[in-house]
Amino acid sequence: MARYRYDGTFEGFLCVVARGLDTADESAEFLRPGDVAGVDLFTDVIHEVATERETALRFRERFVAAVSKASFGAARYAFHSQVAGVEALVWRYIRLGLDKGIRLHRMLAEEPVWSVNRLARRVAHEAHKFKGLVRFREVAWSDQTFLYAVIEPDADILSFIAPHFSGRVGDRPWMIHDLRRSQAAVYDLEVWRLIRDIDRIAAPAYTPGEEACARLWRGYFERLAIPERRNPKLQRQHVPVRYRRNLVEFGE
Repeated sequence: MARYRYDGTFEGFLCVVARGLDTADESAEFLRPGDVAGVDLFTDVIHEVATERETALRFRERFVAAVSKASFGAARYAFHSQVAGVEALVWRYIRLGLDKGIRLHRMLAEEPVWSVNRLARRVAHEAHKFKGLVRFREVAWSDQTFLYAVIEPDADILSFIAPHFSGRVGDRPWMIHDLRRSQAAVYDLEVWRLIRDIDRIAAPAYTPGEEACARLWRGYFERLAIPERRNPKLQRQHVPVRYRRNLVEFGE
């Protein structure tokens, strides 16, 4: 069994796959930064794979041409679920796709197709939900202001929702900060970028206007509700409790 260490990104994983397909090993172990490799009496070499955008793009083109764009999208969404063992699952899915070609999307009841599609649907659903759950707030920084939002999703969805907000909120610089993964999507009025290893060590300094707006929004949210039609169970289905800590309307 081959063992590979990469940077943990989907582009990096595609580089690993592009390299690993040249070997006869059908199984592989994937290590991210900080992972400690287990002891293996028969495999003691860890292949360090650098992330090269051109390599990842070439492999994407190869897979889409051999299988389909939809199948590649399913692999990408499933990878971003970050569940344990997802690399090995997507690895098998990609190898099967290159073997079966366009027939892959019809093998719905077989593994690993079933599991990849299930994870892809879960991640796509959460990404769609967060397009309505991101709450930007105006923050003062130096002599400027920008919009700042905090999210803590189950999956790594920043790369899926950032293009949506660059189109919808394109007139102000903004940051969507994923606290769970210490990364953020940052928009500078031209393009958005993904920044990793960014932690929040202090509470953001909201502008006075933002604080007033938040109070008005919370008051509106409270008074808009019809007491006779209050349905906490239905509300939890649409807005799970685990998301509410970062929603202005549920704040104090």
